[in-house]
Amino acid sequence: MGRQKGQGIVEYALILAFVVGIGGVLFANGNLADSIRSVFSNVNTLIEEVSKPPLAAATTAKDIIDRLGEGRYKNLTDLLQGEPSSGKKIIASDSEEGKELARKLNIQTKEGDGWFADIFPKGTLVVIYYSADANKNRTGKTYSELKKDFTDHPENYKTPVRVEINEAVYDSRGKLLHDYRNITTTGHVEPVSMGNEFSIYSGIH
Repeated sequence: MGRQKGQGIVEYALILAFVVGIGGVLFANGNLADSIRSVFSNVNTLIEEVSKPPLAAATTAKDIIDRLGEGRYKNLTDLLQGEPSSGKKIIASDSEEGKELARKLNIQTKEGDGWFADIFPKGTLVVIYYSADANKNRTGKTYSELKKDFTDHPENYKTPVRVEINEAVYDSRGKLLHDYRNITTTGHVEPVSMGNEFSIYSGIH
């Protein structure tokens, strides 16, 4: 049934391209020609999207870290492309951008967990995964509980609070520089440099 649906979409796209092609012959100049070219481009994009095999669900810490790395270095999504001119770009799993990333990359974060994808000016990507299970004896909090406590009691985080995380650091070409995808390592929570936004960092401080 999925194959028939995909074929149907492609057929409609080809019919649309044919109709637009006739219009292109009749109106070769002006804004209409630009519009026709735009439609052709959209049709090509649609055909490419339909032909792509769906991504398998990424559900474990390692798989999610890998998928975010692939999203940037294999150009699976434009949301992870580019580099900030200064500082770093932080994408949290519960942000609008993070939710869109999860949809596009088929990331299914376990209930109580969360992640961050941090892009640095020189193209480095740091992915940090927080597991509620791994932190039962450390913070005793889920990701959302930790974030709420950080917001409600910022005074408790003036000194960095240690957490257990899974982490991977990629260089600008996608090579792994630090690999803690399969085992946990120490991270910490403290306010980001630009304000009191919640974030989780690698290392003790």
